Amino acid sequence: MTLDLRRMMLLCDLAELGSVAAVAEQRRVTSSAVSQQLRALEHDTGAVLFRRDGRTLGMTRTGEVLVQHVRKVLSALDEAETAIAAARTGVLGNIAVASFNMGIPMLVAPMMSRLRLAHPDLNVALQQESAEHALRLLRRSELDIAILCRYPFDAPHSAAGLIDEHLMDEPMVLLAPLDQHDRIRAEGIGALAESPWVTGPVSSGLSTTLGQVAGAAGFVPKVKHRVIGAQNLCMLAATEVASAIAPRMAVPAEFESLIVRDVGFAARTISAVVRHNRQRDPNIKLVLRELHDVVAANWPETQRRPLRVAV
Repeated sequence: MTLDLRRMMLLCDLAELGSVAAVAEQRRVTSSAVSQQLRALEHDTGAVLFRRDGRTLGMTRTGEVLVQHVRKVLSALDEAETAIAAARTGVLGNIAVASFNMGIPMLVAPMMSRLRLAHPDLNVALQQESAEHALRLLRRSELDIAILCRYPFDAPHSAAGLIDEHLMDEPMVLLAPLDQHDRIRAEGIGALAESPWVTGPVSSGLSTTLGQVAGAAGFVPKVKHRVIGAQNLCMLAATEVASAIAPRMAVPAEFESLIVRDVGFAARTISAVVRHNRQRDPNIKLVLRELHDVVAANWPETQRRPLRVAV
């Protein structure tokens, strides 16, 4: 009996997500394609691997056993990749990185530029992903590093099998029309209770931050504009038609005058996540060190924790 690893990885996705539709969405294929591959896997194993449990699909005992072994296989492949990388002479190979939107200009692009000059044989491939999808790709061994941002109110991700490497704590700042700054410093953010705001989509980190800050000051913000992306938020705030709470690094230099000084909020944490068995890979260690160097060179005040790259 020969089992297809790709089909077994689909079974792992099903165990985690609970439905063929959710697996298809994450894999960006059709539900019929996922169902076909899962049926083929059951045929290959000669066993029933999952059953419908209400509105979701649950693993049978056989399915659970196979999922456990697939995860062991993926872990062994990680160890093999790390060992091969360590045995090479020179720096070469491929590293797949995913990042949230602002992590690309802040961290990944400068890191890739530095590596291209110093280590041209190391190929870094980048894709922009949400935190949830990036972590899923990382666990499926389709990524090597996931760069994530997390707000203080976000639930922590499952740390099983993963190493979270802190990169920086990025402050959140208030952007407001210049003629309001003195009043805000005197009265607090409540001075903007009747003013229009620009923030992110409902339930986004930016929108939730604004709601919590305003709630603590005793008002409900009058949100007039909702945009996707911190850079777009800053651009609209720069017209001085609305105030905004934005990540500090998203504010272009030409708009820094709009930041209300001496008014600060909790920071969001930016980290690089790798699988436990890959943390000793020389190429991954190199990429992480370059990311730390980019932070140290551009925002040294945001580094609050020591480097934890495995040696």
